[in-house]
Amino acid sequence: MQNRNLDFALVGHNFFAFLLSIGLLNRGKKVLVLDDNRFNYGDFFTNSLTSLDVEFLKAWGAESNLAPLVNIEKYLSPSTVYFFVGKKQIVLGDLPHRNFRELCRKFPGLFLEGNTSKAALTHENEIVNFDNIYNDFCQKISALLFNEKRASKLSMLFESSLPESLKSNFTHFFSHFGEKDKMREEDVYDFNALMFMTRGFFQNRLSITGSKSEIMHLFFSLISPYYKLDHDRLIADLLHEHLEKGGEFKKLNLSDLKFQSGLVKSFELESFDGLIRPNKMAFIGGYPVGLPIKLGKTSSASYNCLNVEFTFKEGVPKLLDGKKCVFTSPIKIGTDRPFWEVYFIGNKAVFNVIMAKKEGTKIDFIYERVKTILIGDLSYLFPEYQFESLDCKMKFTLDVFIEDKDFNAHKRLEAGLKKRLVDVLEDSAPLLMSRLKNVLYFGPYNEDSLGTFSSLVEIKRWRESL
Repeated sequence: MQNRNLDFALVGHNFFAFLLSIGLLNRGKKVLVLDDNRFNYGDFFTNSLTSLDVEFLKAWGAESNLAPLVNIEKYLSPSTVYFFVGKKQIVLGDLPHRNFRELCRKFPGLFLEGNTSKAALTHENEIVNFDNIYNDFCQKISALLFNEKRASKLSMLFESSLPESLKSNFTHFFSHFGEKDKMREEDVYDFNALMFMTRGFFQNRLSITGSKSEIMHLFFSLISPYYKLDHDRLIADLLHEHLEKGGEFKKLNLSDLKFQSGLVKSFELESFDGLIRPNKMAFIGGYPVGLPIKLGKTSSASYNCLNVEFTFKEGVPKLLDGKKCVFTSPIKIGTDRPFWEVYFIGNKAVFNVIMAKKEGTKIDFIYERVKTILIGDLSYLFPEYQFESLDCKMKFTLDVFIEDKDFNAHKRLEAGLKKRLVDVLEDSAPLLMSRLKNVLYFGPYNEDSLGTFSSLVEIKRWRESL
């Protein structure tokens, strides 16, 4: 029977919500997790991990004796991503040394110190040593960051833990952010496009620069193996742990939120279980849609994601089938649609298009324009193939990307790994926008600029302080 009085109601059907719920249950709290289809993370955010994310989850599993995290590898499958800056293709996601060599081949001036005509990591002992050092670093820094309770020390720990050999590689790469005036114009364009696209992909931030900590995280994400996460299976197993510990779960939408004096006093569910009274609520995901709450204003613009599924007359070419590609070009930076990813399978191409967030945008208004742009981009990248569309479906996802226009961010050390709270506002009636005192928000608007890694750090911190 549904418990009417709760310590916490968590809205969001994702592994972050269950990690928080299990932590609260371990402290004797009464917790309900709600799967409300109007609020969650999108697939762009939850379906992939880097080595830093994997090692952090392992550290979490070891500390909490949480089997799904201890055995996180069983939910992962190695994958490859084809990044395109214009027509320049960078293939990443393999072993660290192969990713680094690929970056050095395609952008020798950015990644290769000294004589750029010399190949990187050519000897067997260099290759083995590079991979071992990288893997040891990811394991060490993830454990340190997991156990560190002071947010102000996280960035310093990241830098102080760098092995000397990796430090020299990173230092050379990072130096370019302060020396763009010395680069050729075409190299600056490619550099900005690469940074913008990969920061968006790995960190959910849209920027051509970043603080030292942010770029350090990006650098180690670029050379990391890339893992596709079976998110549905992981959250199914975490749900089992949640229920075993006495937690409750409902796959229902909130039908009524009742407010009083800046507090959520109660809510009902579509199942008509009666009034449920939580002491606190937390929304864990992107941006609330169709709910009587809004997020307070932030200083940065945001972008959302348009999912576009093409069905072609014929199967996609064999060389593209099963590939994930990410594309931008220097002329796309600063536009309403700065980059996209696509996955090819069978006779379909499934796009996620990053778009400037504009209230009231309807798919009917942009349908033909987006369709034309994407088919044109495919023809530009793969002119040897014909893409004849039989059908095209579009829908907005729940993904959120934050724009950062601090062009001098590279002069800062910190990623800003500090406690920040975005206000959650009551929006139950026109002009009524009071701040809710017992409602928290976890998501891109309230986290540092390190993608999944930031979310894990944030949830772990609040698991211990709520």
